[in-house]
Amino acid sequence: MADSVAGDGFARFTARELSPGTTRPEFDAFRAVWEDLEPDADLADGGAYRFRRYGLVRAVSTPDGFATEPLPHRGFRQDVIPMWRDAERHFAPLSSSTLADPCLGALVAFDLTVAGQVRPSREWVVGLHAIRVVARAGESGLPTPEGVHRDGHSFVGMHLVRRENARGGESRIHRTGRPDVVFTLGSPLDSVLVDDTAVRHAVSPIVPLDPYAGRTVRDMLLVDLNPA
Repeated sequence: MADSVAGDGFARFTARELSPGTTRPEFDAFRAVWEDLEPDADLADGGAYRFRRYGLVRAVSTPDGFATEPLPHRGFRQDVIPMWRDAERHFAPLSSSTLADPCLGALVAFDLTVAGQVRPSREWVVGLHAIRVVARAGESGLPTPEGVHRDGHSFVGMHLVRRENARGGESRIHRTGRPDVVFTLGSPLDSVLVDDTAVRHAVSPIVPLDPYAGRTVRDMLLVDLNPA
């Protein structure tokens, strides 16, 4: 996977390759976090299709794995993206119990292990985004209203937590001078890790697969990785 990230700028993996190392009840408890997100009030298009919480931790490599500690909650900036340049966005915080969740810790450790083989660092600052995109009748859900973009980090891990009654949501990896790679994260823990300095990415809108089959949601955990 590290070779893929180094050579292609990204690597994909599934739940079979990426086990959070926890039981199904623990994973179900982790997924419940997405039922308690707050509206993202800073969408530039005025939409009401995205909900999220945000947290920040410091991760230090030790002989026994990665030790993490929460960092103070603060605003989030992405000046590399024209839509958000000069804007400090404020999201509801992830709870201390979520930051200590074993599933979250396992996913972060996996991302750090792969990223650390590409760009070694003993210490990292890790941003954590629990994001739900919804689609309703007459309103698509936009996972990336920014279009094709970089997030302004060293690496970004993207983990599918839940997908229900959704059509669309195709991920696109854009590599300058090379063909785009297009795929869909469809099952829980389908994931991709990108070298954000090497590639750009986007995700197409989601719409209801069946307008009479209940809610349409796409839940993601995004993990921003930056050497400290």
